[in-house]
Amino acid sequence: MRNLKTLVTGGLLAVVALFSAACSAADSGGFQAGRDYTEVPSPQKPADPKRITVEEFFWYGCPHCYSLDPAVEQWRASKPADVDFTRVPNTLGRPEGEVHSRAFFIASTLGILDKTHKPLFDAIHVQHQPMSDLASIRTLYVAVAGIKPADFDGVASSFVVDSGMRRAESLARTYVIRSVPNLIVGGRYVVASQPNTFKVVDFLIDKVRKERGN
Repeated sequence: MRNLKTLVTGGLLAVVALFSAACSAADSGGFQAGRDYTEVPSPQKPADPKRITVEEFFWYGCPHCYSLDPAVEQWRASKPADVDFTRVPNTLGRPEGEVHSRAFFIASTLGILDKTHKPLFDAIHVQHQPMSDLASIRTLYVAVAGIKPADFDGVASSFVVDSGMRRAESLARTYVIRSVPNLIVGGRYVVASQPNTFKVVDFLIDKVRKERGN
């Protein structure tokens, strides 16, 4: 009788454990650390604890980044009000990566990034142009953003652009970014591109809110 009671009790405990695990998985959307996201080695403190930053590390020459970009734009258009989104170009240590990173910060400095971002992606991945030198970048920017060549040349090697590139590379080292695309949520969690990328991002945004007590 005692053995039977022990078996029944053990069985009930096992059922309870399975039920708890199932509930936990349901509460988390089924997303798991180590599978759907990881924690960065050195989490960054937020400048404003009430704001949550989502940073996309990308490279214009990366086909996966290009494929993800429409989803990025769709999510960005409807992101939560307490979330700030920023793109961070990564060179991946490649010479063309450095050109593309400089192209990003030139556009940002000139205030034309919204006009040049997709055209530069399209030039590389649809029109199959390498866009691996500043002359081709300048020609594109003049055509799609209406800037003057002199405006481009005036900021191409400026302190502002150089500083932006250095900050981007420093941040990539801090987060140990070795591939793209990757999204960093709240300076704490890394999400690689996957079918549920932005479901995981939204889950982590809520997780960061709860961790901060927001």
